[in-house]
Amino acid sequence: MDKDSGGNSGIVFDIDHYAVHDGPGIRTCIFLKGCFLSCLWCHSPESQSIKPQLLYSSSRCTHCGACTTVCPEDLHSMDSNGHKFKREGCITCGRCAEVCPTGALFICGTRMTLDEVVNEALEDMAFYKNSGGGVTLTGGEVLCQPAFTLRILQALKKEEVHTIVETSGYGNKRDLIDLVPYTDIFYFDYKLGKKELFKKYTGGDWDVVLENLKALREKTRSIVLRIPLIPGITDSVENINSAYEIANKLKIGVVHLLPYNSSADAKYDWCGMNYSLGKLSARPGLYEELLNMAPKDIKVSVVR
Repeated sequence: MDKDSGGNSGIVFDIDHYAVHDGPGIRTCIFLKGCFLSCLWCHSPESQSIKPQLLYSSSRCTHCGACTTVCPEDLHSMDSNGHKFKREGCITCGRCAEVCPTGALFICGTRMTLDEVVNEALEDMAFYKNSGGGVTLTGGEVLCQPAFTLRILQALKKEEVHTIVETSGYGNKRDLIDLVPYTDIFYFDYKLGKKELFKKYTGGDWDVVLENLKALREKTRSIVLRIPLIPGITDSVENINSAYEIANKLKIGVVHLLPYNSSADAKYDWCGMNYSLGKLSARPGLYEELLNMAPKDIKVSVVR
């Protein structure tokens, strides 16, 4: 968790303008760094650590050797096979990224002040008003930087900006509930409804998520349950039925089914991590089957 408890600044790893897939209308998506979970299928592994980190894209490297001349820890070297990088000793000083001519080395995560983030989001105010859009706060996990998240939302609501918070629900319950007065819609992940499977594939405790979902529902009806459809892991009939049952029980009226995106492998390479899932495909007829299973009182859609 970010130690800046006052929320005056936080670690942001991206701000995406003119987004059209993260809520109604044209939106600005603010991506906060840090996550308590480590989902096997995570599409943004660079978001998991809350700290800024040096990433390396081997496909962009021209083996010019500029990085070897500036690294204070002597972590970059060249041999007959090209560039070598000892990640474990990196102090994230950014000197190598500054001299890299192709952007093969780059820092992910920048500390930004509250005013910097809010002012950048407000630059797109005309687009929000004309399209019914707004700002979506996502990550990573926003609950890793709760004070910063809260202050961003408070500032945006003062300007009457529509707000969405995307969350795994994994974090401190009080921090989550504090966001309710300033959030128009919560996009709440439902990954796996079995405790042992949730632990195996995310590293977390399912009971924390379920308890937080119930507590959130007591405070607001504006919740969309979102299910990532990971082939062979989360897309089983049993798991989707368990999500529908919880939605029914808590009277959550909207569920989004999110198809698996297999394009994350390059990001794992940037982080020096192994992407074990690879190119998976949804089984034929999956979406139709899951839509037909949906209870009549729940609006279910596939969101691509």
